[in-house]
Amino acid sequence: MKPLLVLLLSAASLLAQSPQPITSATLDESEVRITYGELKRLVAATLPKEPPPPMAKPPLPVAAALLSALYQLDTHASTITAEMQVENFDGEWHAVPLAGAATGVLTVEPKDARLVVTDDHLCLITDKAGAQSVKLTFALAKAGQGTTLHLAASPIASLAVKELPEGRILCLQHGDTTQTLTSAGLAALPATEADVTFSFEDARKAAQPVIASITDDAIVSTAVYTTQVVRDGSVLTEGAITVRHDQPTKLVLQLPESSKLLQCHVNGDPVRAAVGEVNRVEIPLDDPTADGAESEVKLSFTSVLEPLQPAEGELSLALPQTPFFVKQIDWNVQLPAAYDLSFSGNVDPITEKATPPGLHLRKSLCRDQQPQARITYRKRTTN
Repeated sequence: MKPLLVLLLSAASLLAQSPQPITSATLDESEVRITYGELKRLVAATLPKEPPPPMAKPPLPVAAALLSALYQLDTHASTITAEMQVENFDGEWHAVPLAGAATGVLTVEPKDARLVVTDDHLCLITDKAGAQSVKLTFALAKAGQGTTLHLAASPIASLAVKELPEGRILCLQHGDTTQTLTSAGLAALPATEADVTFSFEDARKAAQPVIASITDDAIVSTAVYTTQVVRDGSVLTEGAITVRHDQPTKLVLQLPESSKLLQCHVNGDPVRAAVGEVNRVEIPLDDPTADGAESEVKLSFTSVLEPLQPAEGELSLALPQTPFFVKQIDWNVQLPAAYDLSFSGNVDPITEKATPPGLHLRKSLCRDQQPQARITYRKRTTN
């Protein structure tokens, strides 16, 4: 407003110097000349100021999450029921992990809950703001086998057991931690994402005192592997391992570098093997039906090498390594029939009987050693 007052005072001064008397009529007929910039500033001064923009809210640290997971084991129904509390904080669409996808769900409540499988997890899809409850029911494995569930991360996680079978105890195994329930009760579960195996064991064996022993809990009687290599470098290895053991244990295998586990069966039934860092695989072996009984483990894994050369070349192959004592490992390596094969490594050739095409190798009486072979192949010449 100050520039406007200065302008009016200047106009008044000019009028005062005019010889004509100042009247309202002469004022109405007077002209005031200013620059455009001055006019622009005067108009801007009369306009209302815009309020400052509202401050943006900081983003939510967590948009949606599983807040609690309470599991209940029912031995009569052979089920594990999980009552879960999920919170959606912003009302947008989210996929909240509830469990691993390896174990299917028998039932879900409410029935209109939207469950999908994504990134190897069973997830609840929701855009409903606030808390909501979901109830999942899983099946227990048949008697003599453990049930492995991949639990999603939850700050509150527990297992309630109302009743145990007569003469049995419940063992919970996750990682290197083992929990034992000898009677009905409540057990805490890991809050982080983890594989937990539920298995029933004979209470009489569990009550026996632990005696230090230098003997092994298990040994590998035999292991038979077949490795097939095709022209593009793809490799498939299938193995059958016979493990002799008196107590429930885990067969620990170190797969070759860059290998990927495909399938795993124990005594003909599929199992979920725990795969850790650097391809460490743990396969649970349940309580045998008799002392000194054997479990048969069948597994397969893949890897990728450089494509085979048309004329000749070399490639390196390896088998899993185990800390168990192994009596004998037989290994059949197969490449396309057009190649002649030779090898070097820490294995020996099998020569005592006629064998099918390919290399037939053997490793005997070893512990914590990885059978390895450097294969030389050369295109077979025809006369």
